[in-house]
Amino acid sequence: MITVEIPIRDKKKPPALKFPERCAHCGKPKHVVLPLKLNMGAQTRKGQVMMDFPVPLCAECERKERRITNVTLVPFLVAGLIFGLVAFVPVWLAAPQGTTPQTLGFDLAFGGFVGLVVGMIGGSAVEFGSKFVFAPVYGQLLLKRPLTVFSLFNDAEDVIGLSARFTRDRQSLKLTFENDEVAKEFEKLNVQEIK
Repeated sequence: MITVEIPIRDKKKPPALKFPERCAHCGKPKHVVLPLKLNMGAQTRKGQVMMDFPVPLCAECERKERRITNVTLVPFLVAGLIFGLVAFVPVWLAAPQGTTPQTLGFDLAFGGFVGLVVGMIGGSAVEFGSKFVFAPVYGQLLLKRPLTVFSLFNDAEDVIGLSARFTRDRQSLKLTFENDEVAKEFEKLNVQEIK
């Protein structure tokens, strides 16, 4: 594994990254390009500034990526919805209804809050368990992925063969490649951005 760090000089003008014309994971010819985006934490008149980086994947790795997403995202969403509804209904029915205009929807809001928290915790627990059930099939690729709930609240992208994260102060972007040859080719294509 090779980590490439790309400095970010201006958050309103993120660097335009170029990837090799082959799969970021296995190095085979590309079949599809996954359009990944990271929030730069800056805003212009047009809205939030996003850093785009198109990650090429071959057909086999794309299918594997989709299956890994199904193994993590689907259990999180389905279990989270079920746990959330199971928690929402009794809390909503038991919570006192407000008597003033400011507290009229308190029972619904409180039930929704409890349902959301319980749904996220329950969905994460089921996703965690499903990762270990499917680990023999997908191996380290699946176990290295952060839980969906953590992915929702941080600016990072994980796809098969590549992990992208900002440094703490967003002064640089760290790209970790599983394929050393692709990483070296990426460095050659982005020499101007890396300096």
